[in-house]
Amino acid sequence: MFSSAAFILHEAWLNMRRHFWMTLAALTTITVALTVLGASVWTAWRVHEVAAQEPQKFNTIDVFLHPAGTRQATLQTEAAIQKMPQVKQVRLVTKEQAWAMLTRREPSLTHALSVNPLMDRLEVQAKQSGQIAQISGMLRSKTLFPDVMQVNDANYEVRVLLGFAHVVRTIGIFLTLSLFAATLFIVFNTIRLTVYSRRREIRIMNLVGATPAFIRLPMVLEGLFHGLAGSLLASLLVIAGASQVSRFFQSLHSPLIGDAPASFTAATLTLLLMAVGALIGAVGSALAIHRYVRP
Repeated sequence: MFSSAAFILHEAWLNMRRHFWMTLAALTTITVALTVLGASVWTAWRVHEVAAQEPQKFNTIDVFLHPAGTRQATLQTEAAIQKMPQVKQVRLVTKEQAWAMLTRREPSLTHALSVNPLMDRLEVQAKQSGQIAQISGMLRSKTLFPDVMQVNDANYEVRVLLGFAHVVRTIGIFLTLSLFAATLFIVFNTIRLTVYSRRREIRIMNLVGATPAFIRLPMVLEGLFHGLAGSLLASLLVIAGASQVSRFFQSLHSPLIGDAPASFTAATLTLLLMAVGALIGAVGSALAIHRYVRP
């Protein structure tokens, strides 16, 4: 069994050496196709991460209380809001604290005022960004919260960003499936040309009594090698390109950069492309050989 396996591997290696240019063409095609696929998947995933992360910046609602209200009323309102199931936490910023922060930032402005005109403020953090509108509506109810004077939220921005995240996710899935199908088609035709150039060899092996499995296996191994080698080269190209793109965007000092965790790592990309390359190489070879080697 081991001698047969060694012989098949040796035959696969000899076939690739004998048909160097066809091997190079297949490897180059797979590398280019998987590079495009990997870059598209990487880009779509990172844009989705950023788009999904951005609404977390807007999940805080500022609730301003009546200036004439007492501190006891403020604390009661804070406790009532904290009990809401949609609320993660509530932070009280008293008007004295707000005045001290304003004094540090704009000392000339505070010196011109004889009294503190600010109000107590409650920073309400929602558990989910999609609950902003519901929480804001309840806080504006005078029946439930009579001491609330004004409610400021970013409901419109949240809706826009959530919609953008959904569009990015949908487009990313569509592009991934489309590029996978295109890559499989390109690799299938490339390997088919390789098999076509060896049709006489295959015919001779059939005539001397070689079994279909014996003929097919070395070529499937060749396709598997093409897929794995091409996926490794594609991974290196995509990772190098992604590194350069990340440096460029970081040089812009955009507030959007670095907010989303890079959960889609280089190792994940490499494993994904290797799995796709191996699948495409093996399946493409098996389908291309089927016409010339029948059981």
